[in-house]
Amino acid sequence: MGFRDKLKGRVRSVVDKLSGEYSAPAPKGEDIKPFERDLPPDPDAKILRAKLERPRDKYAKKKKS
Repeated sequence: MGFRDKLKGRVRSVVDKLSGEYSAPAPKGEDIKPFERDLPPDPDAKILRAKLERPRDKYAKKKKS
């Protein structure tokens, strides 16, 4: 058994675990409870934008500003 066959076997086993065949059935319409917040909305809340610092490729050319 080569590396390719081992890899295919593991991929198949993971797919079988994640497939719908083994998962629980979806809840019926009357079982679904909508999400509700207990807190009133805060009028003084600030909205912040996240600044994402993504890693750069070490071989990528840097742009000159």
